[in-house]
Amino acid sequence: MQGAILQKDDGVLVSNRLDREIPIVDEVSRIEDVPVDQPAAVEVASDGRTIRELSNPYGIATLFDLSAEETKKVIPVARALVGNKSAVVVKTPAGDVEERSIPAGTLRIVDGGGNTRAVDTADGADAIMDAVESAWPISDVEGESGTNIGGMLSRARAEMAEITGQEPETIEIRDLLAVDTLVPTTIRGGVAGEFSMESAVGLASMVKTSKLPMEQIAGELRRELGVDVRIQGVEATMAVLGALTTPGTDVPLAILDMGGGSTDAAYMDDAGEVDSIHLAGAGDMVTMLIDSELGLDDAELAERIKTSPLAKVQTLYSVQHEDGSVRFLDDPVSPELFGRVVLLGDDGAMEPVGTDHELRKIRDVRRAAKRKVFVTNATRALERVTPTHNVRHLPFVVMVGRSALDFEIPELISDSLAEYGIVCGRGNVRGEQGPRNAVATGLTLAHVGGGDHLDVDLPGSVTEATGETGSGERP
Repeated sequence: MQGAILQKDDGVLVSNRLDREIPIVDEVSRIEDVPVDQPAAVEVASDGRTIRELSNPYGIATLFDLSAEETKKVIPVARALVGNKSAVVVKTPAGDVEERSIPAGTLRIVDGGGNTRAVDTADGADAIMDAVESAWPISDVEGESGTNIGGMLSRARAEMAEITGQEPETIEIRDLLAVDTLVPTTIRGGVAGEFSMESAVGLASMVKTSKLPMEQIAGELRRELGVDVRIQGVEATMAVLGALTTPGTDVPLAILDMGGGSTDAAYMDDAGEVDSIHLAGAGDMVTMLIDSELGLDDAELAERIKTSPLAKVQTLYSVQHEDGSVRFLDDPVSPELFGRVVLLGDDGAMEPVGTDHELRKIRDVRRAAKRKVFVTNATRALERVTPTHNVRHLPFVVMVGRSALDFEIPELISDSLAEYGIVCGRGNVRGEQGPRNAVATGLTLAHVGGGDHLDVDLPGSVTEATGETGSGERP
């Protein structure tokens, strides 16, 4: 006997009754699925260590006398077992496990002149973004038929066509954001639901449609409320007008409005002219990256991880925050939180994180996802709207919108712009609203001013009772 595989928690009992040591793996819940009469390898790590041979493709090849081609096929198996304390690998007869893959596919990026650039998504996010930058401004993006990317872009067009009533072929994709990520991939032939983290590319797309949805909404509001409803202007333009009511700002100024699906930027020059842009990728993409890289399969939990700081409950009366500081509590925490990684709510409430990942791993994934999306897109957007296409020439950048309320996104973006000497931070609309309400304030200013910009000195004020505008006095 060279090793043992047990269904119950009897590994120690069995080991104590043997006259020599053998590797024993117990608590195998699906032991009936382990094939018999096949070569198998059982490995158990010594105390404080993890397995070495079965997490190494060459170790598996040595044990099972595999050829070079067969060794390539066991790479996912070895990856899935990295960090384990014990493992069992069984060599099944040829043909037991069949693999079918759908290619990632090629992107065809069409620039404003009708020229097409092709890039294979398997080349990674950097190659895709290089193609996007070289083709800017983009008039459309197409995906190779019968591939993953082709299916994704087709679904995006079909969904927007259903919403707007347009034909799918008339809908254009005007921007892409690609980021490299990791996704859990199920190991074919695995018995215990094993998976390995494999490289992947996450994509967000910006789709251009007609004004029909906005006009439909305005028409419905007119009918329901019996009031005049006007489409006043572009959201980012309205946001820059509202952001200028932030104390300490002046033109020229740029704003960043990062929402769920897009990153918007606008720039106002000394003459009050505004240029704006909308780029693909924002909060929803960060949530997707956190969900996939942590293997959660729970978008709601990933969203809470994105927006909440972490802590580790050390004792019933103390927690260690993710920055290393320790907080002592007057009252004991619930026993089920002991030793757990928790999310901290604004009111101090603690929610256990339903994953086995350590605090540092969760924090690193969260921050990396925000850098890949928010910091990257902030730089892209600001470069697009700045007249010189160089962020160094921006004196003021104001962050508005929901993401500006995040506990770390503004700091990450400010740090990335710090070397240029830019005044960058959360907005404080009308001196009291914080980063929210910029669009609503801008809409009011634009409406009273009769256009997308005002002929008064900004920052100005709006008197709610009379609707009069003025300058030199903050609302």
